[in-house]
Amino acid sequence: MKPFNRFKWKQTAAAILLASVTLVAAACGNNANSASGGAADDKPIKVRFALDTAAGGSLQFRVAEEQGLFDKYGIDAEIANFAYGIDTINAMLVERSDTGTAADYALLNSLSKGDFKVVSTLTRETENQAAATVLIAKGDDINEPKDLVGKKLGVAKGTVYEYIWYKFLEKEGINPDDIKFVPYSTPDEALIGVQKGQIDAVWAASIFIDKFLALDGAKKIGDLSSAEANISSYFVLQTKFIEEHPEAVENILKAVSEAIGYVEGHKEETAELAFKELKLPKEGVLKDLEQLTYTIGFTQEDFAHLEEMKQFIKDKGILQQDFDLKTKLSLEPLKQAFPDSVTYKP
Repeated sequence: MKPFNRFKWKQTAAAILLASVTLVAAACGNNANSASGGAADDKPIKVRFALDTAAGGSLQFRVAEEQGLFDKYGIDAEIANFAYGIDTINAMLVERSDTGTAADYALLNSLSKGDFKVVSTLTRETENQAAATVLIAKGDDINEPKDLVGKKLGVAKGTVYEYIWYKFLEKEGINPDDIKFVPYSTPDEALIGVQKGQIDAVWAASIFIDKFLALDGAKKIGDLSSAEANISSYFVLQTKFIEEHPEAVENILKAVSEAIGYVEGHKEETAELAFKELKLPKEGVLKDLEQLTYTIGFTQEDFAHLEEMKQFIKDKGILQQDFDLKTKLSLEPLKQAFPDSVTYKP
């Protein structure tokens, strides 16, 4: 038998101790990374974001990218710009995007067409927001809503403005057969239409209100409260992406939530970002930020609002294919990220 070698035993013991400490440190490091949103050794998840440029520009998502919040949570964000929320949904339908952001009306008209689901509410209307969407008309013979009979009304087809017109005309007792809808694709196209007399009246929001009112003879004759139409917007993701990357969905929501906090405390910087990326006038963006209510969550009221609007467009024959709204929700990632933000119960 070989004699006991005290020196070699000490070396072996020291090596075992060092290995143990290293493993513990690595485990602690992984836990810390997991708590902050992603492990350092994990490969970031690529996410194709489709963002609108008209309805506020989805600034909470742009801030999340600009401030490195997506990186923090292990998200490799690829951002593509589209004019309206409905365009982001259409991008999902042809699988050009993993995500979409859309107002309720555009969303409800599309949920049965593709395999994607609502994961969170993004904005809810407030009294200030209602006053921030206005009806603008041009012409000496249009001074109040009843003067719209026989006129050409501009509408971005498939967007929430279509819904607003339906609600407004119904409230004012104007038969849709007594007006003519003139479709347009972008706010700038509508601006040119009004300027040239091809459109007599149009709904405008955000920075475009001042642009329309700057036209000779243009005037405000109502706002969203006149239509009695409440508007909210929602965040949707491809079902396949949710199923394959549930933790990534949680982390997207966490990043956007942090971005909302940043926007609330850094409106000047957010307005500067909007100008840099979208060339939106800073003063107009600052005004929008005072009126917008960004959020991450989903409430019983959110569900009731969607159900009510769905029934309206179904009764009007606008909804081409009916569906069960409950099956179009995927709220588990939101519950995991922010349990208190979900009050909806099936």
